[in-house]
Amino acid sequence: LFLGQNVLSMDDYMLSIQYFNQAIKAKPYLSDPYFFRALAKLHLEDFKGAEEDCTLAIERNKFKTESYKVRGFARQNMGKDSLAILDYDAGLRHNPEDKYFLFYKAIAQSELKKNDDAEQTFGKLLRIYPQFEDGYTARGRMRIMRGDTVGALADLDKAISISKNLTNAYLLRAHI
Repeated sequence: LFLGQNVLSMDDYMLSIQYFNQAIKAKPYLSDPYFFRALAKLHLEDFKGAEEDCTLAIERNKFKTESYKVRGFARQNMGKDSLAILDYDAGLRHNPEDKYFLFYKAIAQSELKKNDDAEQTFGKLLRIYPQFEDGYTARGRMRIMRGDTVGALADLDKAISISKNLTNAYLLRAHI
């Protein structure tokens, strides 16, 4: 397991998967090898494999919240936004102020055109993390899609005031 984690940290995803396969073969009841293999698969854009491995990790340890985050992210990349939201909600039950659970949940909600829910989730995120420039950029994008250019400009201006290096914020603002 540790060899796999070391190799994973060096971005050798295929080799790390081989090490995690060995760990799973030796101790199939542990959740960590499934989780780390899912992480490697996510980097390889094998979203289906990452989703399946996270499910196996969660079956073995439902309190490892990072498994919900990775599975939600994999599901989002496959267009399964409703299922991703369920994963983010599960993670938020364990850690209600997690920045990335809130962020990705809000994005999934906006993809599903659940704009009021997304607005509420972005609001909570930005109340807790007022300097999170990506949150303002994402909410600005959602507001553009809704036709709220005034609100979008305010969000994009706020994001740019926090960090001058936000290419997406500048592009979205230029689009308006």
